[in-house]
Amino acid sequence: MLNNLETKLNKLLVTDAPFQLPDGLKKWIGQYAWIFALVGAVLGILASLALLPLIGIGSFFAAASGSAALVLFIWLSLFVMIAYTALLCVATPRLKNMQKSGWNLIFYSNLFFIAYDILYWLGHITSVGAYFGLMWNLLWAAVGLYFVFQVRSQFLPKKAAKADKA
Repeated sequence: MLNNLETKLNKLLVTDAPFQLPDGLKKWIGQYAWIFALVGAVLGILASLALLPLIGIGSFFAAASGSAALVLFIWLSLFVMIAYTALLCVATPRLKNMQKSGWNLIFYSNLFFIAYDILYWLGHITSVGAYFGLMWNLLWAAVGLYFVFQVRSQFLPKKAAKADKA
């Protein structure tokens, strides 16, 4: 299923894209993608740790007021955020070695980020601000996926990368 999604997104964001990143920029982003992943992982860890006490207190008051569904979405969102951060941590050394498995993990982490945004929106579905936040985050997710797929060829074996461009 994910291979099918990857193929469709590659067609949409690379093959049929109206604008291609220059090859030099693709190479530069590919070489330093591990640094971007490392920074994202550190920020994700710090954000998760900072949110833990707030989520604990918020869960207590939400449960006391009878908002059990909100508590579920709060904790589910945190677990998705932790999974997102863990994928970035695991991807970092693989990206440094220019391995396709590192690129795959970045792709999966983007999917986790989208899932996190949807879960947040579901937890606040009556809020207009949450709706616009979801739209804004989905727009940025599309931009992020564009860059991820534009540099995909840097992480493919050389023969597959040439066939991918055709």
